[in-house]
Amino acid sequence: MSQLSRAFTIIEHLQQSGSSSFGELHQVLMPISQTTLSKLLAELVELRKVEHVGRTYRLVWKDSALDQRHDYKLPASMRQRSQEILKETAEQTGHACALFARVGITTMKIVDQYNLEKPHWSFSPIGYEWPLVPFHGFAKVFLAYGPKNIAASCYDRWSRHLKHELIPESQSTFDKQLSEIRNKGYALEYQEELSSILRLVVPVHNAACDDVPFAIGLVARYIYLLEVDDCLSVLREKASRLSLEFSKG
Repeated sequence: MSQLSRAFTIIEHLQQSGSSSFGELHQVLMPISQTTLSKLLAELVELRKVEHVGRTYRLVWKDSALDQRHDYKLPASMRQRSQEILKETAEQTGHACALFARVGITTMKIVDQYNLEKPHWSFSPIGYEWPLVPFHGFAKVFLAYGPKNIAASCYDRWSRHLKHELIPESQSTFDKQLSEIRNKGYALEYQEELSSILRLVVPVHNAACDDVPFAIGLVARYIYLLEVDDCLSVLREKASRLSLEFSKG
């Protein structure tokens, strides 16, 4: 990773966290030496992009490009296309469907969804934002296809605050889960924050580069209500369509 990339990673991380210690930033940027990180932070402080207060670092400016990414909202023309695809997905699978976007280095947001009538489980409203917690199906897809140091940072941060039954027992176990998601091309998560919830999620790749800016997935109330193979086939086809549609701009 170049020093420029590291600088933007620090800025994005501080934008999401508000402030971080040297140790936390070191974990986010691993592998990196403490000396290299100290020099980079000193340069950012000198440029008045970051300030050092006590034992923490925080932003002293806001980058408009990063703010725009954090507040990401699908343009009306794109949402018209995505809504049609999500409606088809929900009708073909019999489950509520949503499109998430990765809008920050450690956050994701619902940018479109199509819910069915009760008693089906429904997604939260458009615009709802989550941190990339290491138990959520959509979050795991973004972490699986993102930088390894970010996945490690998210696991480390949330393992201190979440119930033990919600997260993998160790970083190595979590790494294996993410590797399996990359190999299979989907995440199937159930018994997460509620024992009856199941999510099936597929990445939406950026057609222009090796990136996963979006993920499409279903939510079901019970695992026995979801025909995984059939639903997975539908999701993969819709993810390919979304990738092509979004590449048109």
